[in-house]
Amino acid sequence: MKAATIVLIVVAIASLLAAATVASAQESVRITTPASVGFNVSNVTTDSNASSVRVSFDNVVLLPIHRLRISVKADSSNFTSPSTASLFIPASKVTWTTSNATSGAGTSGTLTSASYGALFIGNSLALSGGVDVHWTLKAPGGGIRAGAHTLTVRYKVEAF
Repeated sequence: MKAATIVLIVVAIASLLAAATVASAQESVRITTPASVGFNVSNVTTDSNASSVRVSFDNVVLLPIHRLRISVKADSSNFTSPSTASLFIPASKVTWTTSNATSGAGTSGTLTSASYGALFIGNSLALSGGVDVHWTLKAPGGGIRAGAHTLTVRYKVEAF
């Protein structure tokens, strides 16, 4: 029996939370994140990979003692299903690995709605850089209805 095709989309929302520890200092950065990441699931018993995407930053203005950290978190614990009658895919089925980091180091992790997971930690005095992120959806298992399942993720950008 052939499995139905499921398309899962991860929507990215960027937020800037780089707060200065000194009242007179202004810290800022421009970040570029993917608008979405899609998984084409043709077999619910195997893992599905999305194309690698680049998360990058430039125009960094930080205090010399600060570095940039980019983290990611799911807005909910489950993907939104195309039907109320179908099973939900947990956000924790999504993992990421990083490569080709510039001006810092990428870190791998598992998506969760409970807390942010570090995706990238910048070097001191880095003015621009980024990291390639490869997303994987672990096999969602049987009973999942075909259609567009969506999950919103949020990037947190901070000076630390």
